[in-house]
Amino acid sequence: MNTFPDRLLIEARDASIQLEQLAIDDLDKNIDGYLPPNWRTRRMIESWRSYVASGGRSTEADYANFRTAFTETEGRSNKVFSDVLATHTRKVQYDMSQTMFGDYVKKPGEKGETTVTMLNGEDGEDQNSDAWTKVINGAARHLELHGWWKSKVFLPDSVVKSLSSKIMNQLVKDNGDAVQAAVEGKDGAPMQIKLNSRFATTFEEMYEIASDPLLMSIVQAYMGVPPIFNTPVSILNSFVKPKNSKELSDTAQLFHHDMHRLGFVKIFVYLTDVELTSGPHTLVRGTHRKRPSHLWADGRHTDVSIAQAGLADDVIRITGKAGSVMLVDTSCLHKGAHPDSESRLLASIQYTNSLFGKPIAMSDRKVEASLSSKNDNIQEVAALVRKYAVKSGARFMQNFI
Repeated sequence: MNTFPDRLLIEARDASIQLEQLAIDDLDKNIDGYLPPNWRTRRMIESWRSYVASGGRSTEADYANFRTAFTETEGRSNKVFSDVLATHTRKVQYDMSQTMFGDYVKKPGEKGETTVTMLNGEDGEDQNSDAWTKVINGAARHLELHGWWKSKVFLPDSVVKSLSSKIMNQLVKDNGDAVQAAVEGKDGAPMQIKLNSRFATTFEEMYEIASDPLLMSIVQAYMGVPPIFNTPVSILNSFVKPKNSKELSDTAQLFHHDMHRLGFVKIFVYLTDVELTSGPHTLVRGTHRKRPSHLWADGRHTDVSIAQAGLADDVIRITGKAGSVMLVDTSCLHKGAHPDSESRLLASIQYTNSLFGKPIAMSDRKVEASLSSKNDNIQEVAALVRKYAVKSGARFMQNFI
């Protein structure tokens, strides 16, 4: 096998990680001007420096401190670190002619007038911008204000059907009759069956969706940096009745926030129709930026506790047909509502601005592993990673190079 291209990809991955040193040096010099003095944020700088020096390795102790700093600073540590990273990272121009969401910008009639499909109350302040810029900036503003954005344009049916079929086939292969029992909500069926990244990374549709230039452009406008592909998963939720609150907690069906990286946005794709009775993604809008102090702590929160905090009117339940796509900053309080009468299948992919934070298994580096392994799964994923590194850049694929 010719490994020269793979070596170049590995070098490009390492160079991308090394560029984060610029943000670290900036923070080291100026942190007390950016944030009130805090021991844990100082530790975060040193942990990030170690991550870069080691070529992308974090420890569990670093990660625990990282999460505690988020709580102590009420989210400001991650926001400031992310903003500083953005000032030292070059943006990318994506080719909008390649998007699956081309219906956002139409040119009807003989006059060729451009119509822009907007959604979610984008304010349209950039009236002098080109059509795609209006869509991108409007979506990014909605993410900033509310913590979420839902596309009015659906994924192509062919992508939805192909991805759904692959996921369900793998779920059945791994779990047998439990899958059908979960779909039918039979007594004793599992509340949730999850397909982890090991298999989700073998589905080309996951890469194709995540590398879509519209979605990447929106997330870049929101985070300030070209996004990195991270943590693809698929989840089947059953409408079987939960036995206790622990089952709801274990399946992320109580309010909580995610905190694995400095900055991140998740793509959620509904692969079945999702109504109010089938477990819509539910969030408390604006809580990625502001919430009562006690709700910044790690842990789960019930509907009652959210209401008692005065946030009941800010709860948003996102319904949609199969093929619906949404972007969510899941550092906001959110949950998957428990389905009442229909099961729900969805796919999720995380975009992040850096892989600093939660430790990443070195086995995730499929291209590097493929140089010495003959494992079919590793070779299959490595081939996809190479393809999408060429399409969207080594930074985009650095988690898996």
